[in-house]
Amino acid sequence: MEMEKIGEVLVKFLVLSVIFEVALTPVFNWRIFLRYFDGKGLKTPLTIILAFLMFWGYRLDIIRDVLIALNYADPGITFWGQVITAMLIAGGSDGVFRVFTKLGIRNPAEAEEKAKIEQQALRDREVAKEAAKLAVEKEKQG
Repeated sequence: MEMEKIGEVLVKFLVLSVIFEVALTPVFNWRIFLRYFDGKGLKTPLTIILAFLMFWGYRLDIIRDVLIALNYADPGITFWGQVITAMLIAGGSDGVFRVFTKLGIRNPAEAEEKAKIEQQALRDREVAKEAAKLAVEKEKQG
């Protein structure tokens, strides 16, 4: 039955989306990531690239699986099918994040606050370095 096959593909998609959301959370909440990369638009491209590399390595192509479930001829695993699969998983991961947020499992305001604190700490260190450098130069001159 086509619907049963489509259901299997959707479950695979949902499970992979949850796995990517949970697996990348420590990276995106990592102090170094928050300090240097938060707000720079890197989360989605990073998720797509990692998903593509994983799917390429495991030869996973959800587009192919959908076509087979809809009784189209098996096109085989394709580069573009894997790229679209990676993009779907990245979008699904974002959707899972939104569901987790609504359920209270994730708190984006808390992550944003952590990022602000880390970025301010970086700026404070840069200001302190510059002040120390100026003090050394002033001492040499005077």
